[in-house]
Amino acid sequence: MDNRNVKILLCDDNDNFRQLLNQYVKAMPGVEIVGEAIDGVDVIEKTESLNPDLVLMDLSMPNQSGLDATKTIKEKWPEKSVIILTLYEDSVYKELADEFNADGFIAKSSIKTQLPSVIEAKVRNASH
Repeated sequence: MDNRNVKILLCDDNDNFRQLLNQYVKAMPGVEIVGEAIDGVDVIEKTESLNPDLVLMDLSMPNQSGLDATKTIKEKWPEKSVIILTLYEDSVYKELADEFNADGFIAKSSIKTQLPSVIEAKVRNASH
């Protein structure tokens, strides 16, 4: 059993939120933040170059939305996990996330309660 870290790419156009998310995720065991992206175009390029296991994707960003970027990532690299993070808790956004092949959907207000279990599950799977 190798104890490989789960490689995570953070994608959000808000610098402050990205820094907070980076610090929060970095404190979890078994993870490595391999990079940060600021929009949908950037995240696709970085997914290709940095090869993350998990992309934490903001929904609304300039240049290309998180949904479009998610769809592209899942088409090109179906083995990658993409979790949509958004300010909106509306079920419409959850349905959109499903429609665009996201692996999950977390409202930013619920990150502290929901994100740890998602990441722990990835870490458990990576170490098997």
